[in-house]
Amino acid sequence: MRTLSILLLPVLVGCTESSLHGLKDGEGGPDAQIEVTPEYVDFGMVGSDVDTVSRTFVIRSVGTEDLDVSGITLQGEDAFSFMIATADTSFLLPSGAEREIQVLYAATGSDGSSAEASIASNAADNEIKIVQLVGQPAVPDLQVSPDPLEFGNAYIGCDRTNDVELTNVGAETLIVDSLSWAGDDTNMGFVGGDFELPLVLEPGESVWASFWFNPSDQVEYGGELVALTNEPEGETRHEQFGSGIYAGAYTDSWEMPYDPPADIMFAVDQSCSMDDDASRLASNFGSFITQLNGYSTDWQIMVANNDDGCTNSGILTPATSGYDSTFRSSVGAGGGAYTEALLTVAANAIEKASTGVCNNGFLRADAMLHIVLVSDEPEQSYTGWSSLVSRVTAAKAASGGSSGNVRISAIAGDVPYGCSSADAGTGYAEAVAATGGVFLSICSDWASPTNLALLAETSVSQDSFTLSRVPVPSTIAVTHNGAPRSASDWSFQASDNSVRILTGVPGEGDTVDISYNGVASCD
Repeated sequence: MRTLSILLLPVLVGCTESSLHGLKDGEGGPDAQIEVTPEYVDFGMVGSDVDTVSRTFVIRSVGTEDLDVSGITLQGEDAFSFMIATADTSFLLPSGAEREIQVLYAATGSDGSSAEASIASNAADNEIKIVQLVGQPAVPDLQVSPDPLEFGNAYIGCDRTNDVELTNVGAETLIVDSLSWAGDDTNMGFVGGDFELPLVLEPGESVWASFWFNPSDQVEYGGELVALTNEPEGETRHEQFGSGIYAGAYTDSWEMPYDPPADIMFAVDQSCSMDDDASRLASNFGSFITQLNGYSTDWQIMVANNDDGCTNSGILTPATSGYDSTFRSSVGAGGGAYTEALLTVAANAIEKASTGVCNNGFLRADAMLHIVLVSDEPEQSYTGWSSLVSRVTAAKAASGGSSGNVRISAIAGDVPYGCSSADAGTGYAEAVAATGGVFLSICSDWASPTNLALLAETSVSQDSFTLSRVPVPSTIAVTHNGAPRSASDWSFQASDNSVRILTGVPGEGDTVDISYNGVASCD
């Protein structure tokens, strides 16, 4: 910022003596009178290469008595940009005399400057004369339009972009050294434009730049574009703001069925080391059915051990004659290259059931799908456990059911170390955890009535509820039989857009209501 130096105070005016001015008849008036011309002084546009510009106004004594000027002062917010250069601002002017007053202007900042020169004297009625002073700096001036940039209301979860125009509205070349974002950089930010920095704009020249906005909650967001330039201020800030809104408020409801349907699939590793465990499963099938009948009599069971996933037992129901003996003979039969990759066998089986290639009638839209895998080896599919679980849940959804109504349980070696009779069941353990199934150690008494009861309950109990719309997770509220559930009792699974109840799983006849604010479907 340039300031006016006091070194300019020596007399710079063309006339220091009061000059006589003859009054015509009738001019002026009685006593001391003052006249100032002009009363508006425009210094014009001043370039950055010019230190100061000089202008003058004249004070005249137009009365019959001497005019005593007691002082000339500068007033106004921009008074610092001007200076009275005439040495003596208190003087006496005889009637008819005048004095020229010199004022200097130094351009400061990027905006125009204005001030008032106030002249006090003994003129009649103690009249104070005012001279308006204005000047305009010829400097670069960055204008961002619109400023502020208003995104308005935007749906939560949807991206929105908006543009601003960067224009040099000044009179000299503008150099923009940097443009940066200051504010919430999670939900709003500066994209940039089709230009490189430093950006050089001649007077009147402009470019476009973009901002993005993606609200995650129903609040107002904002920030500033910070520009470092060769303007006198050096740094300028330009505001952007917008608000998030929900697409709507929703409630999804479920009523747990009495005698709930269950579709249960078994796949058993056919390696030689598994003979004893396959026999144990076969001999305890009757006990498992007893436990299962305590939860549901509307069950279907099949064994699928072959690589293609097609059942080698048929679909067994309570009405199937000799289902116990059929199951016993099936768990120790079949097999193939995937016998130690049982998630692949399961994915093949469920996909083919959903498309009708085989296993016809096994998948029912309203039934829980429970897959039980038995092996003393780790899961050894060519693709990872996660993608195979996704294939299973997608096939369940394609059959008209809910992808949340899928459970995978495993009877396998302890993780992470296994035991003397089994390697760790890695891959299986992760699939179990991802679907809310049961992991039973094949190294222990896994066929106990208590463990079989866990498998039976898992075959029918629904603890995962797929939402009809994508929620804002922070707005989810769960009620069970009309009573609110604590947030620690459930979790939201973004992978399948479901809420899983972790404690106090709903039973037969129970109701579950899940309310939430939804994310919009973005174009």
